Order: sequence, then C-alpha cells, then structure tokens
Amino acid sequence: MKIGIIILHCDIRKSSRYVMELSNRFVKKHEVHIFTNEWNAIFDKNIQIHRIPTIKVTHYPRELLFTLLSSLRLSIEKFDVTLAQPTRYFHPDIAEMQFVYKAWGDYRRKNNMYVNKMNLFVYWMEKRNLRKAKRVIAISKSVKNEVIKYHGIPEKKIDVIYSGVNADQFKPNKKYREEIRKKLKISPKENLIIFVGNPFERKGLKYLIEAMRNIDAKLLIMGRDPTQPEYEKLVRKLDLDKKVMFGGFTKEIEKYFAAADAFVFPTLYEPFGLVITEAMASGLPVVTSRIAGAGELIREGKDGFLLNNPKDPIEIAEKAKKALKKKRTFGENARERAKEFTWDKVSKRYLNVLEEVGKHKI
Repeated sequence: MKIGIIILHCDIRKSSRYVMELSNRFVKKHEVHIFTNEWNAIFDKNIQIHRIPTIKVTHYPRELLFTLLSSLRLSIEKFDVTLAQPTRYFHPDIAEMQFVYKAWGDYRRKNNMYVNKMNLFVYWMEKRNLRKAKRVIAISKSVKNEVIKYHGIPEKKIDVIYSGVNADQFKPNKKYREEIRKKLKISPKENLIIFVGNPFERKGLKYLIEAMRNIDAKLLIMGRDPTQPEYEKLVRKLDLDKKVMFGGFTKEIEKYFAAADAFVFPTLYEPFGLVITEAMASGLPVVTSRIAGAGELIREGKDGFLLNNPKDPIEIAEKAKKALKKKRTFGENARERAKEFTWDKVSKRYLNVLEEVGKHKI
C-alpha cells in the first residue's frame, strides 16, 4: 500500500513527532511518502521525503501556501491512502485531529482573548475537510466530542486513538536525577515540581506560579516562550524567586523529568498533551486539567489528580501536595499506565484504519 502523509513541519520536540513515530513503523509493511516543508525528525531510510516549499512570512499566509502546494503536488501522484491534519491539505482520506481550531477560537472569544480574522478561513477548511474525509482520527475523546459539536461529523466516522509515548526514552533514571539536581542546586530531599510546555498562557502557567505560594516544593519551568519576562515579573512580585526556576528549552527533557517528583500542568485547552504521558512514563504523578485529552488516561487517586478548575491556585496547590505525598506509589502506577500506550501499540491501531480505508478506496 502506498501511503502519503502531509505535515507542515515535523519537529521531534513537538506534537508533530507522531508523524516520525508512526511512519517509521508503517514503512516496515508499506511504501511511505512524507510531504513537509521542514523537519528535524529521524526517518527510516526507506521513507521518501518530499519538501513542499513555502514562504517565511506571517503564520497564516505560510500555512495557506503550504496547503495549496501540497494539495497540488498530491493531485499529480496516486496514493492508496493519505493522512493529514484537515488544515494542512485539501483532500485527506483520513483527517488526523491533533487540535480543533474552532473549539480553541470559541474558547478565546468567550474569555475575551484576541482572535485573528484569518481564523474564519481556517474554520471553514477544517469543517470542509473533516466532512470530505473517509475517516477521522481524534487523539482523545474530548477532541472527538469537539469534532462532533463544532463540525457535525457523525460519531461512527471517528476513531479515538491516543498518542503514544516512548517508554524507553522516558523512564525513572537515578543518574539523570542526580545530574540535573546537582546542576540546578536542588538537594536530594527537596520536592521538585516540573512544568513543561508552551505557550505559557494556554498551558496555565500563571495559575501554577500563584499556587506555589502554598506548596512546600520548588518549581522548574521548562519551555521557551516570548512572554517569559512577564512570568518572571510575576515570580518576583509574589516573592517566589527562591522557589521558581526557568530552565528554558532543552533537547533532553527526559533528564529533567527524571529529576522531578511530580508533574503539574494546569492547561486551559489541551487536545492531548504528550508531556502528560511522558511524565507518567518517567514515573511521575500527574496533576493536570480535566479538559486535557491525556487526562483521560489518568486514574484519579491512583496515578495523579485532575483539576476541575485549572485557574484555581488553591485547587492546584491542594492536589499537587496530595500527589507529592504519594509520589512513589503514584509514580509507579503512572509508569505502568503509560506503558499501555507505547508507539508500537498506537501505530498498529493507526495502521488498521489506514489499511481499511486503503482497501475500500481501490
């Protein structure tokens, strides 16, 4: 079977890494072609990569040009099945839903946040391609529900397949723990909470920082965001300089997970959240928002806790303290749970859908 996968950029450090993880497994049985503008992923040598040019300008013109050129390029070639996010290609056989733009736009409007007028075109394209696709893969039940709510897609057309995790890369590691704690000057006895993600606003970092006033632990913030000076100012205002650290971006995030005692992630909107399952695989109890897609995998009171209101610093603090008290037991449970969703297992579920669609397309 000849498979075409379309992605604007495949970054091993971001959610788009799923393309690398899946295609490297698909190619063991099928012919795989990747159409992308840029990538830093490590692809199997048998995968054929096709670079789609675009322009280095503002966000929407760049994405629109990529969509037009990728659609034109694939109209010339014949594939048994194509897989793409609906805003990246006009004719996907399978629409892969990592993010529902209409849902996030609705959230921003309701919370008086800025919404770009170009979003109207993105909403139209998202709905059009979801309706034309033969199948839709949603990365969580919450995404499935949003696809139905905002775009009226029949439930029978949607498969829920959670994103995977590399349980060999993300795991408890005493060597890394000692290395990073020594680097950060954190004693072995101190509790360390880690936060990983960007943009900081959508991930709810403000509320976690406020919660730290009531938590006897240190907080390590990992991620790069242009608004970081605003959060550093908040830390100083709350007199938390000795408790809160900004670690910036790293290509070795697994080392920092290994150094922590709990992962707290009060995200405001999160279709899935790979960092959640990576933290679980690293043996960390997780405190995250009930609305997070990967939060569906957490067994509350066993692996961690879910936040009813991620904007409530008191609730964040209370549940973080409970997680820290049970960090060893919760962490062991979390790792065993994460191992149920390795990329090998996830790729088989994806491939079943691709093969079924490809078979009926012929």
